[in-house]
Amino acid sequence: MAVLAAITAIVGFAYLAYRYREEQRAVRARRAAFFNDCWTVLDDPKLALDVFGYPSIAGTYEGEPIRADVVVDCMGLRKLPCLWVRVTLEAPVATGAVLDIMMRPSGAEFFSPFNDLHERLDTPGNWPERAIVHTDDPKLLPDPDVFTPHVAILEEKPAKELIVSPKGARIVWQADEAQRSDYLLLRQARFDVVRFDAAEFRKIVIQLAGIRRALAENATQELDHEAAA
Repeated sequence: MAVLAAITAIVGFAYLAYRYREEQRAVRARRAAFFNDCWTVLDDPKLALDVFGYPSIAGTYEGEPIRADVVVDCMGLRKLPCLWVRVTLEAPVATGAVLDIMMRPSGAEFFSPFNDLHERLDTPGNWPERAIVHTDDPKLLPDPDVFTPHVAILEEKPAKELIVSPKGARIVWQADEAQRSDYLLLRQARFDVVRFDAAEFRKIVIQLAGIRRALAENATQELDHEAAA
């Protein structure tokens, strides 16, 4: 009987280990497919996976280099974990300083440089009401009116942050919030959204490209004005 019990225990353990490995493979496969619907938005897209199986995708849109990645945020107190998508235009932008516009900051945005930018600006009246604006040097920023047509996207509920810097521009977007039941009972961050919407991805990419073009045009106009003077 002891031998039978030992064999049963070994078989049971092996089965549980097998099920665990299969579940982990399934989880990693779901994570890896997160940007699958977004491939057609970019030219020459390339995929990479982080150590947890979450993907990043890189390519170009109308010649602009674009990269998107995923951040799982479990840092907020009394708050469900969030799945953020960071879409970044990785090319020089015509601004002399960093502008970081954050919606509803909690102070726990570890994925952002927001709290390291110590100059706070008044939010223009025609910008989203709950936007908080930080910069590293207000004297080197373009006129706020240049940004105004491009900050309206922050009115959308999933929008979290718009960053514009000399090195590029980024929009942070909430893709999903963890299932409450799983998180409260098991402390597992399970998300319903398994693929990021291609239409939302395209909208964000177009917005970033538009910001870069607008700032380039503004810089050209300023140079022409200085030359004329």
